[in-house]
Amino acid sequence: MATAAEPAPALAEPAPFGVDPARGVRPSITQASVERAFAILIAVAAIGFGAINVPNVLQQLPSLDPFWGPLAAGLLGASFLFVGVSAFAQRLAQIAQIVCALLFLVVLVTWPLTVVHPLEGAEKPWPWWFCTVGSTAAAMGFAPWRAIVYTALVPAVYAWVAFSPLGGSGGPQALLDGAFTMILSGAVLVIAVLLRRAAAAVDVAQATAVRRYSSAIREHATEVERVQVDAIVHDSVLTTLLSAARAETPEAKALAARMARNAIDHLGAAAADLPGEAPPVSVLELRDRIVDALGTLSAPVTVRDAPVGGLRMPAVASDAIASAALQAAVNSVQHAGGPDVRRWICIEQRGASVHVEVGDDGAGFDLAAVPAARLGVRRSIIERVQAVDGTALVLSNPGAGTRIRLAWSSGGRS
Repeated sequence: MATAAEPAPALAEPAPFGVDPARGVRPSITQASVERAFAILIAVAAIGFGAINVPNVLQQLPSLDPFWGPLAAGLLGASFLFVGVSAFAQRLAQIAQIVCALLFLVVLVTWPLTVVHPLEGAEKPWPWWFCTVGSTAAAMGFAPWRAIVYTALVPAVYAWVAFSPLGGSGGPQALLDGAFTMILSGAVLVIAVLLRRAAAAVDVAQATAVRRYSSAIREHATEVERVQVDAIVHDSVLTTLLSAARAETPEAKALAARMARNAIDHLGAAAADLPGEAPPVSVLELRDRIVDALGTLSAPVTVRDAPVGGLRMPAVASDAIASAALQAAVNSVQHAGGPDVRRWICIEQRGASVHVEVGDDGAGFDLAAVPAARLGVRRSIIERVQAVDGTALVLSNPGAGTRIRLAWSSGGRS
C-alpha cells in the first residue's frame, strides 16, 4: 500500500477509450522526480567537496582570525551537512539549498575580514573550492532570476577577493578562476531551468490527459445510455405504436399485441440493469464476496474474526465497499513489501453501520506526496466509497505500514 496502485488486471474493466493515462504510466521526468534528483545531486556535491577540501581549509586557518576563521568554516560545513540530510527529507531540500547558498555568499564576501596574515601568491582563498557548491545550491533553491544574479555575483566577488593583497594578489589567474566558476555555474543553472520546465510540461500534459479521459468517460456513459434508450424506443415502442395504429385485421392486431408485450419486456430488462434496483446485500454476503476475492491474490491476507449481524445494505453500496476493500488489498500486495509483510482485513457490523479495515505492517507511504494525477487511492478507494455516502480513511506513514478504514451507515455518513 505504498502508493496509489493500479487495479490488478483480473479485476480491471476494459477502458472504452484505451488505457487510462493515469494508470500503468510512470513518466520518466516529473517535477517531483527532478526535485529529488536535484536534492541528491547537491547533497553529494556538498558532502563530497566539503570532505575533499577539509585539508585546504585547515591549511589556511593559521592565516585567519582564530575565532572568525574557524567559525565561518564551521558554519559553512554545517550548511553542507544540512543539505546532505535534506536529501532524505524532501520538504527541507529547498530550505537547505537556500541556506547553503546565502551562507556561502556571506562567507565569501566577509572572508577578507577574517584574514590576519595575507596569503602567498600561489595560494587560493579557501572559499574558492566551494564556489561551485554555492552556485549549484542557488540554481536549485532560488527562482531563476535570483539564481542568475547569484551566478554572476559569486565569480565577481571571488575575483575581487583573489585580486586583493589579503587574497594572495591572484592577478590574471583570479580572472581565469572567476570565469571558470561562472561558466560551470551557468551550465548548472541552464540545466536546472530546462529540466524544471520539461518536468512541468510533463505534469501538465499528464493532468490534461487525465482530465480529458475523465470527460470522455462521462460522455461515453451518456452516449451509451442514449443509444440504449433510443434503440428501445425506436425498435420497440415506436414500431409497436405504428403497427397498432395500422392494425385492421385480427392477425395484425394479434401481431401488435405481441409486439407490445415484447416492448414491455425490453423496458423491464432495461430497468433491471440499473444498479439501484438490485436487491439489498447482507453484511455476511459482503464478507463472503470480499473473502472469495482475496483468495485470488498472490499473497495471503488474514481475515480477522468480527461480529456480523443481519444488516442489509443497497447493492451499490456493497459493490463500492467490496471494490474499495479489494483495491486496498491489491495495493498492499503490490507495494507494501514481500512475504514477510503481515496483511489483514476485518469486516464487521456495528449497529446500523458496516466497517471494513484493510491493513498491513509493510512499507507505508506519504499520502500527501501522491501526485494528484494518480487515481489508485483517490478514485478507486476514497471517491468510490464517498459516492455511496460512505467514508474512507487512509492512515499511513513511510515505514510504519498502512491502514485503510471504510465505513457505511444506513443512516448516511458514518
